Amino acid sequence: MSDWILHHYWPSPFAHKIRLALRLADIAWSSVEIPRVPPKPDLMPLTGGYRRTPVLQQGADIFCDTQNIARALGETDAQPVLFPDSQIEAILSYTAWLDSVVFDAAVRVVLTHALDTAPTEFIADRGSLYFEPTWTPESLRAELPAVIRQLYAHCTAINEQLTHRAGVFSEKPSYADVGVAFLAWFIRGRWEQGADFLDQFPAICETEAALHSGTDRYTELTAEGALECALNANPQQVVGWSPSCFESLSIGDSVRVKPKGQTADPWVEGQLLGLTASRVTIGCENARVGQIAVHFPMAGYQLLKAL
Repeated sequence: MSDWILHHYWPSPFAHKIRLALRLADIAWSSVEIPRVPPKPDLMPLTGGYRRTPVLQQGADIFCDTQNIARALGETDAQPVLFPDSQIEAILSYTAWLDSVVFDAAVRVVLTHALDTAPTEFIADRGSLYFEPTWTPESLRAELPAVIRQLYAHCTAINEQLTHRAGVFSEKPSYADVGVAFLAWFIRGRWEQGADFLDQFPAICETEAALHSGTDRYTELTAEGALECALNANPQQVVGWSPSCFESLSIGDSVRVKPKGQTADPWVEGQLLGLTASRVTIGCENARVGQIAVHFPMAGYQLLKAL
């Protein structure tokens, strides 16, 4: 069994992005499939209640959010492949833009077209994560032409970046190109007109094809097996303490963490173990896993004292 355990489901776009990163870096991993929508009873003990996909586990260390997962992989021997020339901050800034701006437009296009075909509970669940609280099917349909224009503008810019070179940041594919490939994979596979839309961007299509070559190095693992791995381990990846000069929290404080914005994400509560400009680590405890360290990115997340 690999040291890395990926909790995911195969159609998940963000899990697909991490699988592409693992493939690019030639990292072996273990696969634990989780439900597409809550409840997720065998995942929650590991994450303190965090419900998004994917989650990457290494023993009793749990990494949430793809940006944070990519950073964790980049702290291993995979760094020269995923983040060549030590460009980790530049590449993660680029993929944050892809995730928060470009993918947001793509998911609005896809979910709007799926309103009449996808299961009602799936649309309601994803709408609570990706859209403003006041969204309605009628508002999504009315805004669709404008959203497609925005997606076209972003893809035009990406295509220009990739023209005449193999990667966005270097002559070889990096994690930045993983982000481009996962975006194209999502558009092509989830939107009936996706293939026709992508035909306008040949450089993006070339990147998509290049990153999807090869095979994944994974083995299957049961959820109980993953829980047992956590129970038999101790956290090893707790970050240090280098907060800003305005920080009011201290190590050991009871805190809560969740993605920013008005979403349906629950708060994850625990003990503050570490905090830097890039990562916050909180300690959680559960009878099924014992003491664990749950790692979140600082950017894009709210960290507050527990109520």
